[in-house]
Amino acid sequence: MQKIKRFSKSQKGAVSVLVALTLPVLVGAGALAVDLAYLHVVRNELQNDADAAALAGARKLYTQGASVLNWSGAASTASNAIALNRAAGHALADGQIQTGYWDTTQTATGLQGLPMTPGANDAPAVQVSLGKSDGQNQGPVRTFLASIWGVFSKPVRVTAVAGVSSPGTILPGGLFPFGISKCMYDKFWDMNAQPAAPRVDPLTGLVPEFKIGSIYHYDNCESGEWTSLDTQASGANAIENLIEEGNPISMSVGDAAWMQTGVKTSLYTDVKKCSAAGNRKCEFVVVPTLQQVVSGTSAPIIGFACLQLLDAVGGSGKYILAKMSNQCPPPQSGGVGPNYGVISQPSLFK
Repeated sequence: MQKIKRFSKSQKGAVSVLVALTLPVLVGAGALAVDLAYLHVVRNELQNDADAAALAGARKLYTQGASVLNWSGAASTASNAIALNRAAGHALADGQIQTGYWDTTQTATGLQGLPMTPGANDAPAVQVSLGKSDGQNQGPVRTFLASIWGVFSKPVRVTAVAGVSSPGTILPGGLFPFGISKCMYDKFWDMNAQPAAPRVDPLTGLVPEFKIGSIYHYDNCESGEWTSLDTQASGANAIENLIEEGNPISMSVGDAAWMQTGVKTSLYTDVKKCSAAGNRKCEFVVVPTLQQVVSGTSAPIIGFACLQLLDAVGGSGKYILAKMSNQCPPPQSGGVGPNYGVISQPSLFK
């Protein structure tokens, strides 16, 4: 018993010494945790600000119907948007803006600067870089407690890229039930223009008009045909519903579309009423583009096209009079596909 008492007496104050030795470490770890959390908050603020500025700039890249991209307007808008945001309690004043093309497949990584000739997968984009560092936006982020470790500030930097691409998926309600063949686009659409646009007749200076329907061909190319989209329905009733309501489910590149046969003249009357010759309700429509259009068969969708419907004629030689366009309002859509005139809302690229 006496031995136990002597041992206990000899250990008095040991815990106090241990606490005294470990207290700086515990306080330091707590300090780092507080400051790391704050740095994370500031980084998120900067990222949100960069995202917002990039998206604002991307919205200015396309002007509906314009033959060129508005690079300078996009850069200016993104720059102005930076000053509307704050981080770490201070208004932002500094940022770097770049414009160029973003490879949506990321085979080529990073923003590809101008000038360059874009490929099929390259989307026009705006890149915004923001930071809090020496000489930028009131300097690095000041620490609260990490100074006990000799860390008085920490630089933070973020980058956002936003751009405009063509959709790979059209959400319900966005498709008009008429399929058009790719070879029509090879003939009437200029994929090499920046941005891609309808070809112009060099003799008239106008975008050519053409007739689409089962009996019309251009250089052995089937022009187009009514499609009931994802179902193998026949008859005019199914198409009439699709003219009014659009696709009932989302349709994506690679999905099969069914080409109808033997549709009625009434459909052309319906189109005439809502085309440019009528009330203009269906003047600009998004349609599926197919490798081939053959009545009574299914074919995979390879992209989504924008057509301007000018008029429609029924009878024995029924057809829709149309021309290529890039003036369709952005549909509710997702993914990325080839540019046949349909442009999605601006989005962030990662």
